[in-house]
Amino acid sequence: MSNPYTGTVASALRRCQLILQSPASEAEQSNPLSPEALYESALCQGALLQLWRAYKAFLAEQGHQLQLGFAPGGEPETAHALAQLVASRGKFSAEVNELVSLAENPDSWFQGLEAAWRSLWHPAGGAAPSAADSTGAQSLIPVRQLDTRAPEALNRDSLGKWLRALNELILRQRAHGQEW
Repeated sequence: MSNPYTGTVASALRRCQLILQSPASEAEQSNPLSPEALYESALCQGALLQLWRAYKAFLAEQGHQLQLGFAPGGEPETAHALAQLVASRGKFSAEVNELVSLAENPDSWFQGLEAAWRSLWHPAGGAAPSAADSTGAQSLIPVRQLDTRAPEALNRDSLGKWLRALNELILRQRAHGQEW
């Protein structure tokens, strides 16, 4: 049976690779709002989107391989959610355990990728917006959880490292799955 998520993984990885291979603009370091700097930022964000899309599709691919039976749109959001699905079905997967370990390891490349992804949605250092205080006023100082890793600067070098690491992980896990 063909895995419907495999093509999405390959497509997203290839798109990220193509974005990173596009000619770099000569962005002005002193003016982050220059057209060149905004163009480069948009390219990096597009590459990050494709990397995250590939990761999420790979989680779904693993779930499909294990015949976990989730419907389209009900794919696991995290490695932990995938591991919970695996355990609830009474199954075991070394590949899923590796994904969980990667997500839990504070020194892994995945932590940088996840922090960069989260920083797109919560620009104040990757933290969620703070709640209003008892008077209903919003705090002017953004709250930041100190035990989380600060996102790396989003640039082609870090994106290229994450692309290579994710691609290597996917190829290795697929090869291991074919051995069985």
